[in-house]
Parts: sequence; C-alpha cells; structure tokens
Amino acid sequence: MAESMADMSPHEFMIEAAKAKRAAAIERKEPTALIKSFSDIKAEPINWLWKNRIAIGKLTIYAGDPGLGKSQGTLDLAARVSLGKAFPDDSPCMIGDTIILSSEDDPGDTIRPRLDALGADVSRIVIIKGERAPDGKITPMSLLKVSTFMDAINQIREKGHDFHLLIIDPLDGFLAGGDSNRNEEVRAVLDGICSLAEKERFSIVGIKHLNKSQGNATYRVGGSIAFTAKARSVWIFAKDNTTDRCLFLPQKNNLGPGGGGFQYSIQTKDIGGIIAPYISWEDPTDDDIQDILNQSGPGRERMAPEQEKILEVLQETAPRYMFTGDIAKALDKSKPSVSRALGKLLKQGKVQNPEYGQWTISETNKVEGKFGNV
Repeated sequence: MAESMADMSPHEFMIEAAKAKRAAAIERKEPTALIKSFSDIKAEPINWLWKNRIAIGKLTIYAGDPGLGKSQGTLDLAARVSLGKAFPDDSPCMIGDTIILSSEDDPGDTIRPRLDALGADVSRIVIIKGERAPDGKITPMSLLKVSTFMDAINQIREKGHDFHLLIIDPLDGFLAGGDSNRNEEVRAVLDGICSLAEKERFSIVGIKHLNKSQGNATYRVGGSIAFTAKARSVWIFAKDNTTDRCLFLPQKNNLGPGGGGFQYSIQTKDIGGIIAPYISWEDPTDDDIQDILNQSGPGRERMAPEQEKILEVLQETAPRYMFTGDIAKALDKSKPSVSRALGKLLKQGKVQNPEYGQWTISETNKVEGKFGNV
C-alpha cells in the first residue's frame, strides 16, 4: 500500500477517495442509494395471463391501424377472464375481474353489446368513468391516479373476486395531459401504473395506433418509443393485402420465446335487436409482422387523421348509416371540413354515399366482410 495518496496508482486513489466520500456521507446523513445484493434476490418465473403472450404484472400493447379489431381483441380478453375460458391456443385462463378505461367507446351502446356477443360474465367486468373528488365533483381518470385504481381493485376484492386485467383504450387517452410524443412524459405516467400492476399482480393491455412511417416494425407504434420500450410484449393487428387475411402477430416479446400469431375475422351477433361485432379466432400463423407491414396496397394508403377518425366512427356504427352532421358532432369538427374529408374518402372507395347526406363504410373497407372496429 502506498504511504501517501500522492504515491498511489490511479486505481488505488479511486478506492481511497470513494472510501473517504462514503465515510463523510455516513457522518452527515443516512445513505441515499438503496442497493441490494443479487444474493438476496430470489429468482422468480414469469407468470402469464395468456401463456407466452400476456404477462402478469407487465404492460402489453395491442397496436394496429383503424378498423382492424384492436378493441375487439381486448374485449375478447375480458370475456375469457370473466369466464375462465381457454385462450385461442387452448392454454388455460384464470377466472377473475377486469377494469376497462375507454375514452372513445360508449359503455351502453358499444361495449356492453360486444361483451354480450362474446358471452361474457359482465358482473366481472367494470368500467371506471372518473374519480370522485372531495367536493363531490367527478374528475376524468388518468394513469397517474394510482390510488384510485387501488380503490377500484379493493372494491372488486371486497366482493370476493380476483382481479387480473386492466384494459386501457387507448393509452394516449389517459396521460393526464402529457405529450404522447415525449419519452420522459410518457415514462412518468406509465411507471406508476406499471409498478402497481407488478405489486398487485395484474396484467395491463393498452391500445395504440400505428403511425404512417415505413421501415422497422419497432418504430411503427404511434407516439413516443417509450410506449414500446415500457411494454414487455407488443402485438399488432394487421391486414395481409395479398391474401385479404386479418392477422394478430407478435412485434416483440422481452420475456421468453413468445407465442405465435393467429388469423382472425370479425363476426356479428344479434343481441336483442342490436347487431354486435366480436372477434373470431382462426388458424395459427407464423407470418412475420415486418413482411406484412412492408406490403403496399390499399391497406397502406396514407390518410389524414380526420379521415381515419371518420372511418372509425362509420365502422363503429355499421351497418347503420350516419348523416354528415352526426359524424361532425361525434368528432367535434365542423360540418364543412367533415364533408370535404368524406368526399376524399368517397373518391378512394373507402366510404359509400347511398343517399344525399348519408354515409357508411364501403364493403372493401370492412374486416373480413363484417364490421371492423378500432
């Protein structure tokens, strides 16, 4: 050992300096760095809601273009969990409750009929419409309100039910005013709810749209890359333009070998006079999502955001017609701007105009000949 610090090698100097700083810190206050040796950390297996596809305690993303069944896919999950019904690959499903956050679909005329079409036990599925403030006012939900989520979970457990699934449709709709394109703001919102999921042992499935960029599938999920980075698995609903198949395919899975994809279609059922769509799972497939997204054709035409929203509204209400004014009201847009957008969609063959002022989705823009959904 060197007699003085001046005689020390750089490595010895660093060690002694660290010791000195550590000793000074201990004299001043408690340690601020919380460290734990991996010898004290127990190795644990990944627990799955849907084996090799949706992990418990983690965030999973369902992404895709408008009208390809993302919301249908999440409601199918809620229905299976409510019944303990096996997943499409016949892997077992635990029975339990689901919480839904939805900023776009109406609970009564949209979500409930679709759950009924799936045969769900709707007593095990709840929707959070807001948070009651101390003054009695109802304020909108956001993912930052972790204590409110915990209160909802406790209400479910007081009924003697297990809680397994939180659906967020879409993720961007509950960011508490945060910018969905800024990594730090997205992470700040997601960290709290993901920590709660890990602690309370439930799965989160959030919905995202795809952006219009080309190239690597990793960067196709809209908004900040933080969404994809935070999610442990990402599944994409896509259309194969060469075969007209609808596909549910993995984009990433950080937790293991992962499960394969499936073909699917959107079917409909008459629920007491209400025509309700639901997802129907078909054959497994090993298609590569990158190959599917690289395709060119009608399914990949670029559209303005307003045109995409119009298609979503029409797909939600099909087969019923909608008037121009009703579409404008639903989107909170002016009637002239919606009329112009509808004219462009009509030229592209994406909508039909059977009578003046009436609109519906075109046959070629329906999923598998039925009614699509976001």
